[in-house]
Amino acid sequence: APMEVCQKQRAVIEFLVAEGETPANIHKRLQNVYKGDSLDYRNGWRWACCLNEGGEEGTASVADKPLAGCPATSVSPSKKVKADALIRSDRRITLHELAFELGESHSSAHSIVDSLEFSKVCKLGTKTTHS
Repeated sequence: APMEVCQKQRAVIEFLVAEGETPANIHKRLQNVYKGDSLDYRNGWRWACCLNEGGEEGTASVADKPLAGCPATSVSPSKKVKADALIRSDRRITLHELAFELGESHSSAHSIVDSLEFSKVCKLGTKTTHS
């Protein structure tokens, strides 16, 4: 189901839990309204239980909570500045060398190069030499 439909269903679940509806009845009501896009019974039950444990009625949030751990990207301003300096000092630097110098993975180095809008960084592991 599309994300906006899931968010709406979570809000409906919160409302019905506040009214004292059981997870089984909540699931039936969601199926009546959302048909094939309704949450499966297990996820509806899980949401109802989580919202029941929430304490005060009306205080639970249906928004997704931020995930713990490493950020989705390692493109920090300091890495971008260092990458920019490395690329400008050696326009023939390879992506492999750049990743090594930055202490990043190949894909992170590629993301940094893209964010700097450099289109001509060597993508091969070795430089080509011209005689």
